[in-house]
Amino acid sequence: MLVRNIVLLINFVLLSVFATGQNYIGMHKDEIKRVVPAKYSGFVFDKFVDNGERSFVKFVNQIDEQTLLFMVNSQGICKSVSRMYNTWMYNDVSKDLSKMYRKTGKDEWMEQKDGKTYVIRLKRSDWFITVTIRPN
Repeated sequence: MLVRNIVLLINFVLLSVFATGQNYIGMHKDEIKRVVPAKYSGFVFDKFVDNGERSFVKFVNQIDEQTLLFMVNSQGICKSVSRMYNTWMYNDVSKDLSKMYRKTGKDEWMEQKDGKTYVIRLKRSDWFITVTIRPN
């Protein structure tokens, strides 16, 4: 019973985070820092790394051991978003992505929004999985 409740809770959190309907691409870093804590329960601002065209805004969720990275250009405009999860969440994340986006290949989905196309990729590594959203 406890395991079932934990799995249901994880799925609810995943769906609620993906279901925000906002991929943040095109948004300024200051707006991201203001909006994300309200939309992503448990995530707190960690740091901003200014590295010109390869800068990023980082949020962390210590409880769920997840990280959100918003890659921004030198003007502070978001160009892509990455979210890292524990590897054991791979199947749940993949299923949730398939429910929300059109699957276009192995570990790849597409989103059409406001006349723009975005590619969502799920990548597995030894220690974590990463979901990345980029313009096509």
